[in-house]
Amino acid sequence: MPSQRSSRAQSPSTKSIRQKDPDSQVSSTVGIAARAWPLLFPEADIPEGLTAFEAMSDGDRSFPSTPGDLFVMVKSSRIDLALEVGKYLILGFAPIADCVEDQRGFKYLDDRDLINFVDGTENPRGTERAAAVLVLSGTYAGGTHLLIQTYLDRQAEWNALTIEDQEGVIGRTKFDDIEIPDAEKKPFAHNVKSKVEIDGTEIKMFRQNRAIGTAKEHGTMFVGFAAEASTLTTSLRQMITADADGNYDHLLDFVTATTGAMYFVPPQAFLDAITG
Repeated sequence: MPSQRSSRAQSPSTKSIRQKDPDSQVSSTVGIAARAWPLLFPEADIPEGLTAFEAMSDGDRSFPSTPGDLFVMVKSSRIDLALEVGKYLILGFAPIADCVEDQRGFKYLDDRDLINFVDGTENPRGTERAAAVLVLSGTYAGGTHLLIQTYLDRQAEWNALTIEDQEGVIGRTKFDDIEIPDAEKKPFAHNVKSKVEIDGTEIKMFRQNRAIGTAKEHGTMFVGFAAEASTLTTSLRQMITADADGNYDHLLDFVTATTGAMYFVPPQAFLDAITG
């Protein structure tokens, strides 16, 4: 098996491709699943909390667990440069991994999903983002846990709702993206059921969701980062599980989850030490 160093030497780096257009904001992020970790790093402990994603279900709602050892997210304002990076990453990983899925995400309008609500409004910013996303201490300080899910929209059913009912499902207004006051939110609203709190304090995550698909079949790829894996899985369990009053996240009545996998994004210092 070629070393990571030799694979790198055969392919241009993300940095070199970025230099073709410095304004293109090219970047790549690699997440590693629990099964792959000991194969790639046999002498390194598995990051705390990194396990395979466990499928969840309640009633007729389900979050499947799907296989995947590596997840690579390439971002750029230019699709051709993103594709260029992706091509070389596939070549670089070829000695140890096959590409089984290549999903193209895109920015839609003013950061909306394809049911036309702004996505990611409540993301933490600045130092709050770092605290929410990054492991703060230990060998993997600076790394982060990553949850990936793909959702397909049931557009006809969603479109049958009034705008007022759609806003009740999401917990925000549709056109001007204003959060509905807590006292007026529906108990089944998405931003109620997905919120994680401990002793009254909200535990944030960072979402980099992207619209996916075509005009005919489309949805959202949920890309969630958090300092602890439990933040991500707790959010999902609250969404899918009906509480004592029968409330679950009613957005799940209009979307279908088709994939689910957990990864850990190691800090650059750890990768540099491994590759020398």
